[in-house]
Parts: sequence; structure tokens; C-alpha cells
Amino acid sequence: MTDPEVARTRATSFVNRLPRDLRETLAKGRWLPVLGAGLSACATTSDGRRPPVWGELGRRFADLVGISSTNPIDSLSTYAAYYRRAYLIERLYELLLIDDVETSEVHRRFAQLPFEIVVTTNVDFLLDRAYAEQRRPCVPMIGESQLAISRRQAATYLLKLHGDLNHPNDLVVTEEDYDGFLERNPVLATFLSSAFLTSDPVLIGYSLDDADLREILTLLRERLGRMTRPIWAILACDPDNTASRFERRGVTPVVLDPGAPREKRPEILADFFEQLRSEWERAVGPLIDARLDASTAELQRNSGIAPQLALFAANRSTSNLLRDFVFPAVPRAGFIPLGIDDVRARDVRVGPMVTDIALAKAAAVVYDTAPGNPVPLDYVAARRGDRPLIIVTDRHNQRSRLVAPDMTLSRPAEMSGWDLLTDELVVKLQQWRALEPPSLAGLNDDREVLLTSLALLEAQLRGADAPADAPTVMAVGGRMHRLRSFFDTDFDAIVNGVRLRHDLLQDLPVPPKELKESAHALSAVAVERGVAR
Repeated sequence: MTDPEVARTRATSFVNRLPRDLRETLAKGRWLPVLGAGLSACATTSDGRRPPVWGELGRRFADLVGISSTNPIDSLSTYAAYYRRAYLIERLYELLLIDDVETSEVHRRFAQLPFEIVVTTNVDFLLDRAYAEQRRPCVPMIGESQLAISRRQAATYLLKLHGDLNHPNDLVVTEEDYDGFLERNPVLATFLSSAFLTSDPVLIGYSLDDADLREILTLLRERLGRMTRPIWAILACDPDNTASRFERRGVTPVVLDPGAPREKRPEILADFFEQLRSEWERAVGPLIDARLDASTAELQRNSGIAPQLALFAANRSTSNLLRDFVFPAVPRAGFIPLGIDDVRARDVRVGPMVTDIALAKAAAVVYDTAPGNPVPLDYVAARRGDRPLIIVTDRHNQRSRLVAPDMTLSRPAEMSGWDLLTDELVVKLQQWRALEPPSLAGLNDDREVLLTSLALLEAQLRGADAPADAPTVMAVGGRMHRLRSFFDTDFDAIVNGVRLRHDLLQDLPVPPKELKESAHALSAVAVERGVAR
């Protein structure tokens, strides 16, 4: 096996090392990541320097004051006593390379994971920058006053447990800061206890020498006692055989690559976070609901073949206008219209991931810039990449830097102008309707074959050649009888497939043999009717 093949084999195994319980809590959005200095140590400056981990930081401060202490808190406290807190902050800026260090691939890939809350004891700004680079909404929280603020949709709340260097009065780095920290911040302690009660703490970037880790474990045991949920520690590798020490502390370690050397940590973590994203998307798919079976199936199927959704993101009042004027015309372009507020997660804790999936899977997204849109434009553009994104704005002659000039349309100031906007949107959307029948040959999963075949057959009900006075999507009951003459001898097979699709989306039992037979029949119909090959 060649080196690249070894690397690929190793990369594909990281997520599989997670215990089943931990993977299930991920699917339910019940991970609470707690990030330590080991994550910051993955970053580098342009000339290859790395920020020190907690123990190394303590040794450097010990050298500065000429003591032999190996306890970082002792070293930082001694330095603060000698030189005062202002100089301590300045020295931390210098030693942590705040102005020079750049976000790593580890940080960027972690920032692509839409956790609702992330806790960190790091006092730098690498995570803040990583979220900004990924254009993912992130709200840093420092101190107790911000805990009462209502949360924004799709935003990650970054709880900086020990503050950061821009808030020196809230910084927790010396003995004086640590002593009675939780007692001085009872609201914060209660908030964390509540979060740990409903989610599994997953420690990343910690060593057993970190005082931060001991503080968190103490909080869990003192506040929750026997109700403490499992505590996990993700270790990229374990050259020093520390896994057993974690176990003695009541923490379950997961070593991603037991035989890897220490210098491979950044590469392993970056691959792991990328895999975690894919695993989460796969697991969350069945939890998505989007009003109609056809639109729900579009968000749940994984093949990416011929997407059928046109997704609209707008504030509530504009959404109502879009539904009245634009949605009825969208099928003329060959697509199913769907508002982003119609996309729901069956478990609210995976809501941010569901929004991510909807933005990524739609054939096209139409974004209205009026104030009150539930998702930020930068975030939408980041999720879309080079896929179609149309921006509607009321600012005349304004062109967004995020899309090509011809992808910006003006929202009408008068009601009489909405018909014109509707026609313009239909023309734009028609550009992205698949012209060539896609191949189904690569689909091996019967569920995917059934959902994709139905989507392609359903697409015949939309567009310029659609049958008159027929539904634009197929549903159990409804107006299916009007399609009998259109589908002719294939009608019964299609009706059966629509029924099975409904049962699958509702998590009702479907016999595997019946699913296989229907999937095979529908794929044959799709090929015969020229919508697939």
C-alpha cells in the first residue's frame, strides 16, 4: 500500500473510533465542546512558530522571574506580583503570539461545525478569527452579563470561560483569579451546570496538567454529582500513554490515532473535524422536515443528483410577499419553492446544522437583504460557495461583492412591481435546471434510488412542458388522480413509490424487500421516460 493510500485509510478511520454513544449524541446535537490550549498550539506564524501549550507557557514565565516552579498558575501569579497585571497582559500577548499567529486548518475545520455552544478556556482570538473566516455567525460571551441575551438562529455562542486578552479585568490566569472564580460567578456556574446536564462535555486540546481541566471536572462533580453525564476527551494521538490517566479521573478518552507521533496532531485533528462534519450531516438528514414530502426528501437525500429546491431567505414580511407573488411561479422554472423558515429540525438542538444542510443542498438560493433576515448574508454565501445565489435588494444600483453583478435584482418599491421581479427570478432560476438526464448508476442504497427517481419524475410536473392543471409535487392523496393519464402505465408504480416515500420520511416501517422492488421499478421508469440514464 502506498503512502497516500495509508493516509487515506487512516483518515477514514477517525470518526469510526468514536463509541456509538458519542456518535448518537452528536446526531442529536448534544455535544458540548470544551476547547483547551492544545487547539491553539496547532496554529503557526508565517515563520513556523507555534503558541505554547499551558505547561510550556508556565515554564517561560518561570524563566522570566527566575523560579523553578512547574506550575503555570504559580509562574503567572509570581510574574503578576513582581510586575503588576498590566505587564502580565502585555507579556501574554507576546508569548501567545497574538499579533503574529494565524488560524490553522484545525481551527477552520472546527469552525465549520455548527455547534450551538462552544466553551473554551483559551484567552486568544484564534477561534473568533476562524469563525469570521468561515463567515459563520459567532457570538463571543465573556462574563455573566451576556448569558441573558436571546440567541440568534444559526449562530455559535463561544463561551470564553476565562475571558480573553481584550478584557483584562475578566481574565482568569493567576491564583487570585482562580480562587473562588465559580463562587464569584454563580450565574455562569449555573449556566454551565445546566449545559453539562443536557449535553455530553467533549474535551479537546487538554492535558491532565491543565488547571482548567481540573476546574471543569470539579464543577461537574460538585454541581451534578451522580447526574453527571459521560465526559469524553478527544486525543489526536497518545505518545505519552495518558489515556489511562484520563480514565482514572473519570474521563473516557478517545484516541484517534494511537500510533501517531506528536507532530501529527494538527493533521489528525483537521481530518477528524472534516469527517465529523460529514458524519453529522449524514446523521441529521433524517431529522429534517420541510412541510411537503417532496421538499423534505430533497433535504434528506444524499446523492446530490439534480437538486430540485429553490430556497428563499427573507424576513417575515418579505417572505409573505414572496409566497404570494413568487412561489406560485417558481415551478415554471422547474423548481420547488421553499422558505428557509419552513425548514425544521425534529430536534431543535440540530437546528443550525439543518440550516447548513438546506443552504448547501438547494439548487439555488434567493436571499433578500431587507433587515430582519434570520440568516446573515456572509454566512449564506460561504455555505453556497460557487453554487447559484441570487440577491434581492431595495438599494438601487447596489451590487453585492458576494455575487456576480447580474445576480443582484432590485426589490420593487411598489406592489405593482412584484410581477416584474417574479419574471426576472424565474428567468434566473431557469438557468440552473439540469438539461442532461443524470445517471443513477452510482446509487447503491435503495432509499436513495427511490427518493432520487421520484425527484426526477416529479420534475416533469414543472417547467414549460409540464401538464396543465396538474400538481407540481406528488403527495399521498392530494390530486394524484390527475396524473394518471400523464404517467399512463407507470402511474401505479409511481403512486406506490410516493406512498413509500411518505412512510420513509415519517420513520414508519418499510419492508426492505418492498423498498428494493419499488426503487428498482422507479429507476426503470425514470430511465424509460428519459429523465435518468
